[in-house]
Amino acid sequence: MTQDDRAIVRARVVERIDEIRVSLQRDTGSTSAVTPDSAIGRLTRQDAMQAGHMTEAMRRQRQAELSRLEVALRRIDQDDDEYGECGQCESPIAMARLMARPDARLCVACAELAERK
Repeated sequence: MTQDDRAIVRARVVERIDEIRVSLQRDTGSTSAVTPDSAIGRLTRQDAMQAGHMTEAMRRQRQAELSRLEVALRRIDQDDDEYGECGQCESPIAMARLMARPDARLCVACAELAERK
């Protein structure tokens, strides 16, 4: 992987990390519990509870993605040449894959083999 490619992927990772952090800050407090004394009907309360559960699940997914991206950023910033190299076959991981999944540690072929197992 060239230094230019590494810089492009790094910029995308930093951008996505910033997006996730803003999203997580915006959603803080939006998953408050629906109290029984709230003046809403039963179905509305169920809808509110379901929406809260969905929001919480999405928040957990974003936090997991944030963690993976932070690890990828540390790997990108290391001076060794392991980032962008398949951990299985040691061939280069395609730039398109790294742009889509900067935390990828396997090339497409090895990832497909791993999924079949």
